[in-house]
Amino acid sequence: MGRVDTATLLYFDASCLIAAAASPTGGSAFIWNLCERGLLRAAVSQAVLAEAETNLARKFEPQCLLRHRIQVQTCAPIVAPVPRIDAHATAYPGVNRKDEHVVAAALEVRADFLLTLDQPLAEEIERSAVDIQVRSPGAFIRLDLVTHPLFDLLRDG
Repeated sequence: MGRVDTATLLYFDASCLIAAAASPTGGSAFIWNLCERGLLRAAVSQAVLAEAETNLARKFEPQCLLRHRIQVQTCAPIVAPVPRIDAHATAYPGVNRKDEHVVAAALEVRADFLLTLDQPLAEEIERSAVDIQVRSPGAFIRLDLVTHPLFDLLRDG
């Protein structure tokens, strides 16, 4: 990938959105905040937003869902169009059918990275021929964010 900078586009899957809302001091929230500040760019899809909202409403305290809605409104991420996936063919061999929409949306917006806390999904993408880098938020911070030209200032603000 090379250097990460303010043009770097990160596609967040639902697991990262949930983590950002449930743990405002964690890695997902930290990266989301960098996107809010214009130091990185965020992308999601309508399906991922719906999945995050559903899980936050069912499994977490009400303030987590409210925090999520504020985070999305404040950041105003790029929202990928709903990808068209053939119901009978596997679009991405090796990637679980239920997660194909995540990969399709990330590719549609030409994201530089797909961020996920779903380890099986990350492994499926890495084994497949999909041309996108997949990272957990922690790995992105350790491996990639350190190349950002403003890295020394990222914790400020």
